[in-house]
Amino acid sequence: MKENKYISVVVISFNGMEFIEDCLTTVQNSLENVESEILVVDNGSIDGSVELIEKKFPNIQLIKNMKNLGFAKAVNQGFEKTTGEYILLLNQDTRIVDDAIVKLAERMKSDPNIGTIGPKFIGFDGQLQKACRAFPRYRDLIFTFLGLSKLFPKSKIFSFWKMGWFDHLLEAEVDQPMGAALMVKRSVLDKIGGFDEQFRIFFNDVDFCRRAKENGYINLYYPTAVIEHYYGGTIRKMKPQMVMEWHRAIVKYYRKYSETIPSKITALFWCVFLILLSYPRAWYHRVVKL
Repeated sequence: MKENKYISVVVISFNGMEFIEDCLTTVQNSLENVESEILVVDNGSIDGSVELIEKKFPNIQLIKNMKNLGFAKAVNQGFEKTTGEYILLLNQDTRIVDDAIVKLAERMKSDPNIGTIGPKFIGFDGQLQKACRAFPRYRDLIFTFLGLSKLFPKSKIFSFWKMGWFDHLLEAEVDQPMGAALMVKRSVLDKIGGFDEQFRIFFNDVDFCRRAKENGYINLYYPTAVIEHYYGGTIRKMKPQMVMEWHRAIVKYYRKYSETIPSKITALFWCVFLILLSYPRAWYHRVVKL
C-alpha cells in the first residue's frame, strides 16, 4: 500500500527542454525534508525532455503520454496518481523560490475553508506578474475585444475580469488565482472532481476554481509564497493554434455557465460574433497575453 504524503506536486510537461530541469531542481530543493512526491505528466514531448527527466531525476514519477492529450487530461492523470493531502499543479516554465510550496500548504492547512491557493508570480526578469482573475462575464469579453480593458486598466468596470486594479502585494480572496501554480486540497478534489476535460488547454483552471467557489470554498491569493514564471513559455511555440484553442474554450465556458437554452444560444452568438470582430487582429497579444 502506497504511503500517503503531505504534499504532491504535479508538473505538466510538453517540449519544455529549456525549462524542465530548472523547474524540477527548484521543486526538489523546496521540498527538502518534507514528506512529498513529485510527478511529471509528459504530453508526448519530442525534444529530449523526457530523456533528460529519466536521466537526471530518476526518483521522480514520470507518466509518458504518446501524444499531447491536453492540459486538463494530463492534470487528471496526475491527480489519480497522487497521495498528498495538498496537491500543487505546476507549469514547466516555473521556478520555485525558497520554500514557497510549503508556505502554500501551511496557509491552506490553517483555514479549512480554503479550497485552492496561488502564489505571487514574478517573471524570470524579476517583474511582478498579474496573477489573479475574476470570473468573466459577457460584458468583460466585449470590453476586452474593444480594447477598453487596456485603455482603462485600473477600472473596476472595464478591467473587472483581469483585475487591473488589484494590489498583488496583499493576500486576498479572489475568484481565480493563476493556474500556472495552483494548490488544491485533497478533500476539495474528492468533493468536486478533477478538471473538466472539455476545456482541453484553456479555462480548465477557471472552471475548477468556479466549481470550488460554488461549493463554498475560498480561492486565495497568497503573496507570501513566491514562484518565478516565464509567462507564455509553455504555449508560445504554438501561438496560432493556441489562439484558436482559447476561443473554443471561452465559447464552451460561457455555454456551460449559461443556465437556460436561450442563454446558451446567446452565449454562442456573442462569442462567435466577437471572435469574427477581432479577426484578423493580433489575437494573442490582445486576449491571451496579459
